Amino acid sequence: MPQTDVARLRRASLPLAMAASLVLLAACGGGSSASSAATASEGVAAAACEVASGASAAESISLASFAFSGEATVSVGESVSFTNDDSSGHTITQGTGGTAIDGACVDETIASGATVTVTFNEPGDYDITCTIHPAMQTVVHVE
Repeated sequence: MPQTDVARLRRASLPLAMAASLVLLAACGGGSSASSAATASEGVAAAACEVASGASAAESISLASFAFSGEATVSVGESVSFTNDDSSGHTITQGTGGTAIDGACVDETIASGATVTVTFNEPGDYDITCTIHPAMQTVVHVE
């Protein structure tokens, strides 16, 4: 192959190599604004409540007979402890009907006999469900 044909081939291949590199970067999370915005909004939701190991709780809710014992009302920054008194595992999940909401601030599995304590940092009503047993539902009111 003459030298000029090789040079033309190399020049033609360069844009293809650059395009392939861009596709690979995008597939690896190259920083699109949509993914950055989703991460930022999830970070805000996650700050609304958090699992607080060892925190003392202002209110307690028991999980027994496949039901939450009732609702709780706490002030911003206070915690609610959820104790599983059933023989079956459950979850403490922000959502309804067994489905977590997008960006749920809590989604914890709670084994039989265990306690999960959640601190609520933002005012509002937090629907709590069990993803394993969708009929299980309660509300935590944060003032």
